[in-house]
Amino acid sequence: MKIIDEFSKDGDIIRGKVLLQHIEGLNNNLEFEVVIYPQYPFKHNESETIKFVNKDLVHYNHVMKNGEICIHTLHSSKLKQKLIADFESLRAWVEKYYINKENDSHYEHIVIEEQPFEGVYYSYQFTDVEYFFTKGEFGVINLIPFSTGIYKGKGILNSLVKSFLPYTKGISIDSKWNNFYMNLEAKHYGLFLFLGDVPALYNRFAFSNWLEFKNCIPKEFLDLLNKHRLKSKKNKSTLLPIFFGYNIPNGKIHWISAIVKLNDMPIKAVPVKNDKGIKIKGKWEGQLLNKKITWAITIIGVGAIGSIVAKTLVKCGAKNIDLVDYDLKEPENICRSEYEFINGFCDKTDELVKILNETSPFVKVKYANEEYFSYIKALYKLRKVKSNYENFLNNYDIVFNCSADSDLMYVLDDLELNTDLINLSITNHAKDLVCAFYPNIYRFVQTQFISILDNDVDDLYNPTGCWSPTFKASYNDINLLVQYALKQINFIYQENKPKNNFTLSTTFENNLEIKLTRY
Repeated sequence: MKIIDEFSKDGDIIRGKVLLQHIEGLNNNLEFEVVIYPQYPFKHNESETIKFVNKDLVHYNHVMKNGEICIHTLHSSKLKQKLIADFESLRAWVEKYYINKENDSHYEHIVIEEQPFEGVYYSYQFTDVEYFFTKGEFGVINLIPFSTGIYKGKGILNSLVKSFLPYTKGISIDSKWNNFYMNLEAKHYGLFLFLGDVPALYNRFAFSNWLEFKNCIPKEFLDLLNKHRLKSKKNKSTLLPIFFGYNIPNGKIHWISAIVKLNDMPIKAVPVKNDKGIKIKGKWEGQLLNKKITWAITIIGVGAIGSIVAKTLVKCGAKNIDLVDYDLKEPENICRSEYEFINGFCDKTDELVKILNETSPFVKVKYANEEYFSYIKALYKLRKVKSNYENFLNNYDIVFNCSADSDLMYVLDDLELNTDLINLSITNHAKDLVCAFYPNIYRFVQTQFISILDNDVDDLYNPTGCWSPTFKASYNDINLLVQYALKQINFIYQENKPKNNFTLSTTFENNLEIKLTRY
């Protein structure tokens, strides 16, 4: 590797350019613009904060539309070690995808540039049908609006696809939802067109304007679209969703959707996914954390572990909980957490606030300031910022970090805190859980995961998309260990025991056994 443009600061960002050469099989040297963000060597949420960009490589695998190479490397708090790992990852990308032109065994979604339509997001949930679509087939889709929420900070309307009505066949093809959903009224409709082929540039970037569809859409479908346009001529604001179906390698069908205003045709991409009263005494003053039940608690990271912790605390009587997470809840990742399908696409914190309020009429639950957690990795060494962050966390009596974010773990351990900070992490397949108390969190957790526990990172779950793989585990696997850990934490507080770190490990020799190891 050779530096061809010296690295220099551009505001808070560092920019430079490198040349990759002398790699076996590489006939032409490759230039990459390098962009380093202030959080480096830490990630920003789950995104790497070093970018390698070459817009001429956009047609290769794992390259974003702006030419950014898609890489994911392991956590390291050491700058030199992380730089070496990231440049080695770039070299590995060149060898695997540029030189050898390899294809991944798991399917990845095409990239859709999601946008709100007139300030609102729309999502549509599909499931299987007993029908074989043929190329060029089109018709009407019946839609059930079933929930609203907040998605990326804006409103979202979630709908289910109830049935397909092919234009010339006079039949209704029902989706395989259960009776609860199928008995709901279909109040809206859309049009569908089964393309067969993927409507995407390089099979990765979804078409974003009508001209890209010009060789895909038959005249008969355009005639149908025009017929609906003429019907709605008096109402210029009539919205019509259009769904384009295509085959994917495993024999299944995927759909993407676009919203059009019938008298104005821009495409906007959308994501395709009680009279007695309740007495407080006895019923809602639970035993968990005993007399500390009125403590102010915040939970950082409300995925599988965090959402289970939050709901358990509320069911056991916690009354003041703040939630922190930047992520979105999608219907396909609800099976191991406390989220619900009926709420559709939405921000995790928005839905969990709703769920916790529905769980207890006495809890005060809200979002904490997520901005602290987004930018602290870049700014935590600045004395004033660090002090503000410490004061923010010290307003709570207990902080649960369930984020599985090693970078954030490192930063939190470096703060001067008066609050009780508890970190909960699990290994792949949820064979083990690690509970660590501040100020001995980061090093302890890293040692457990790297040197002591059996954490098989070669067998992670690859989601349908180009992002970091995640652990394999069911709701039962995770909940078993989280509930055991909360019971042990409760015991520590109730009996005023030393806050020693511990691990929980499961074995299945003759029967299920859970071993608790204190440190």
